[in-house]
Amino acid sequence: MFKKSCLPLLLVIAIVVSFAGILSQSGLVSEWPMDQSFVTRADLRLERLPTGWVFQYPRFKWSGGVSASLLIGLYKLVVSPAPETLNWHAKCITTLLFLGSSFSLCRLFIRHWIFQALAFSVIASSGLQFAEPSSDIIAAAFFAFFMLSVRLGWPRLISSGLLVLFGLSKIQLLLCSLGVGAVWYWWDFRENRMRWQVPLGMAFWLVLLMAPGFRLYGMDMVRTVKGLRTFASSYVFMFSPHQFSSGSESLAANSANWQDVMRSVFPGARTVSEVMLRYPKKYLDFVLVAGGFGVVSVLQTMGLMLIPFFRALRLGVFPAATRLSLRFLGAAAFLALTPPLLLRFISPRYLAVVFIPLVVLSAAAAGAPQAPRSLKITFLICSLLTLVLNLAVFSERLIESPLMPFG
Repeated sequence: MFKKSCLPLLLVIAIVVSFAGILSQSGLVSEWPMDQSFVTRADLRLERLPTGWVFQYPRFKWSGGVSASLLIGLYKLVVSPAPETLNWHAKCITTLLFLGSSFSLCRLFIRHWIFQALAFSVIASSGLQFAEPSSDIIAAAFFAFFMLSVRLGWPRLISSGLLVLFGLSKIQLLLCSLGVGAVWYWWDFRENRMRWQVPLGMAFWLVLLMAPGFRLYGMDMVRTVKGLRTFASSYVFMFSPHQFSSGSESLAANSANWQDVMRSVFPGARTVSEVMLRYPKKYLDFVLVAGGFGVVSVLQTMGLMLIPFFRALRLGVFPAATRLSLRFLGAAAFLALTPPLLLRFISPRYLAVVFIPLVVLSAAAAGAPQAPRSLKITFLICSLLTLVLNLAVFSERLIESPLMPFG
């Protein structure tokens, strides 16, 4: 009885603790230009003005993308939370999706209850459910649900819809979803000779979800200058602490206005591509330092869980049922994490997409009957140490979740 109730009990505890942490913080949404401001801007109201009917729809270039903004917008349309509590509602929704998708993957992929409990505990204690903007965590949940649907053999139209919802959660994830879709199509064609169901399903959902925005806004649905601003803010965050000068010419002094940073450090560069071409040495410095920050983020988020994963990969003991999911994970890791390095460092919230399946698939391999005892011991030790580390900084991550580098 305890073995069957252990994982549901952990889910309830995780939800209660997470909700308590969220409610201990401010319920106000951060104002623009903070990325969490998409929660305020997500609005699906249809109203009639003297000039005619007005219909709101999310813009893909927002930090909430289309999917996360639609989700929050629909919730606001039904519940109508007060502005003073809106962020509580948004982050509670995010928490339910994050923990619910993790719980479902653990139940489906992992056979032994001890490994189920450890994997879910590591994920729940990571604090990623608190990270802002919530769209990154909503995207991670959609990706987990997509993997779940493919593993359960749901109709491809539903699975492709979940994959498109993942890709439209943030504008930088669209390429990732298309890459994962290509892997799925290749596997589907090889195994089942289903030639067109995957691409047609994805095309259907893309048109359905993007057409209203293009109809309302035209190319302004996707057009953005955020790339240069993102690059500038990351550049200041990484380099200004190491400046010797504290005068008016310093990087930190100009950090309040990203245009000032660009003019002082990269004069004449109006886009990131011009930064690359005109100042290749400075841009290389940026990429190398951003890569170092990314390594720290990986260690901060993953803990020791990469050890059993790569050990299982080297031993080749992943169950046959996880082979397609492993390919999805590989494609998502490369396509979701490599492009951001061109503009900024890898923040822990970017890793949420790969964190859930990596932990679950590691536990699935370690808990499989054919797994060697050494792998089981490795997973037990690494997961327990990671859990202890997560719990030691859990409250700190809750407090710092709206800020860099954790947020």
